[in-house]
Amino acid sequence: MKQLLTTIVALFVGFFVLVSSLFFAIGFSIVGFFMSKAYGKKAEQVMDREARIIEGEYSDVTNS
Repeated sequence: MKQLLTTIVALFVGFFVLVSSLFFAIGFSIVGFFMSKAYGKKAEQVMDREARIIEGEYSDVTNS
């Protein structure tokens, strides 16, 4: 009887752990998907800003 009770409790705990890990995995996947979209847009804006910068020496040619 003690072995049956132990088996039932172990199966219940194992099932609970599997189901809760599934919820965490799905939740983190959804959050990660949306965060990657937001981070991608932000990185693209930063790259656009940096692309407009021309490096080099500056000399004023308006009065030449």
